[in-house]
Amino acid sequence: MTTSQSTPLVLLAHGSKYPQWRAPFEQLAADLRKDVGSANVLLCYMESAKPTLLDIVRQLAAAGVTRCRVLPLFMAQGAHFNTDIPGQLDEIKKQFPAFEVTLLPVIGQHPMFLALMRQLTKEAVNA
Repeated sequence: MTTSQSTPLVLLAHGSKYPQWRAPFEQLAADLRKDVGSANVLLCYMESAKPTLLDIVRQLAAAGVTRCRVLPLFMAQGAHFNTDIPGQLDEIKKQFPAFEVTLLPVIGQHPMFLALMRQLTKEAVNA
């Protein structure tokens, strides 16, 4: 990856020590890489799994990348979004002062995601 390529998108999932829990997120990242034709879709975890966001930033910075966007794969803005992620971003800023991280809103509050949840719920009710 070089700085001339598109800004990497980092998917941030909660994390679990169970590999089977991580499988859907790994598949999502792989599918997105194919969909956008780019290796610039990365996956990291908040806790209990590797890589972490800091690990990904280290990897990107070592490759000469100077920025990324982070998409939290959370349903709502809870403690991780309001406290833990800002703490991680502070640590990234300390270790990589020139690296720019853009934190996107949690996916669960995106209008398209909410519409999908409504549709799936309606289908479940009518099944």
